Amino acid sequence: MDDRRDTRKRRLTAGKATAALAVVLACTARADTPTQAQVVYDDFSPPYSLSTYMSRWLNVYGVGDMGALCPDGITPAHGDTRSFADGTFYIDDAPFTCGADFSVFDHLKYIAVSAQAFSVPLNGSLTFESDIQAATPGTQAGRVVHGTYGPPYSYPNGAPYQAPLFQGQQAGAVMNMISFATGQLFDWFVSQDRAFALIERLPSSVTGNTSDPNDPGWVGPSKMYTQIITEFPIAPGVPHHVAITYSRGVGNGTSTVEYFFDGKRVAKVKNVGVPLDYQSGQTYTGVYPALGRGEDLRDKLGSFVIGHGTFSLLDAFPFQWGWGATGCDPSWPAACAAGVSIPISERLFGQGARAHFDNFVVTTTFN
Repeated sequence: MDDRRDTRKRRLTAGKATAALAVVLACTARADTPTQAQVVYDDFSPPYSLSTYMSRWLNVYGVGDMGALCPDGITPAHGDTRSFADGTFYIDDAPFTCGADFSVFDHLKYIAVSAQAFSVPLNGSLTFESDIQAATPGTQAGRVVHGTYGPPYSYPNGAPYQAPLFQGQQAGAVMNMISFATGQLFDWFVSQDRAFALIERLPSSVTGNTSDPNDPGWVGPSKMYTQIITEFPIAPGVPHHVAITYSRGVGNGTSTVEYFFDGKRVAKVKNVGVPLDYQSGQTYTGVYPALGRGEDLRDKLGSFVIGHGTFSLLDAFPFQWGWGATGCDPSWPAACAAGVSIPISERLFGQGARAHFDNFVVTTTFN
């Protein structure tokens, strides 16, 4: 046990040294070619406490499995397990104890977002990167989720629904790149021995940016989407370096996001804001088809915050959009018809995530 602890400590120390060196190199580069700025947002270096963490990270949606009560009134079983003892942010969220058969509230088991937002240059890029080591006990190869079509909590009173699940959909440790103003997100999901890159635009009913469907900023079925770009095997039991770069150019009209895993680019999406299945030649797993063409967000993506946490993604898109106390919004019959109710027994089946997060670095490049 001591040998394993010492090995991990050496690896983490090396990681922090690498991050610090990156900042030095960036500063040196600025003296000759002032095109790049880089900062280590958080590397959890001791002394570090929960109060330090809470000054840098915000639990804007509560603390989920770490809190006193979950959305469906389930009391979490394991309490607050957040720790910084080994120089990383560690969370033991296994098994998951929070679940909800409504909207996207089942997805967030734990999430924290940076207290600082980072601007995107008009011509340039913004990169978020971090290290993630994840274990996802209780996930099952080939697992299929079951439910019935209909409004929230209507199971089993509807036509049957079922779909296969990636390992990361069952449980994952996640790094997020979030624009709350637009609802646009870029995510890495890391699980036991699989990973996937995800792109999505959340509806206004989730972000709360506006409640007026006539507002140009309103996001409904024609603009929202959640899609898994690529999914692949990874080495288990070791830290992995993940990065996401959003780039735009006003003069040349570009708006792209790139996903990097352990230094290798594994995905690139053009025309951010337009769903994958509405772009020719775009890599796409088929999870999940969009309901509309979306919109080009190049001029709207002015800043992002970093997020991290533990998630599941078991639902059927569009995640019960439009359903409320009086029924579903009749303006969008396709979205209403696609709603699926999934019981808690299918959402919480003993799976969970244990994860280490470290070395959150932000790089801004000016072209």
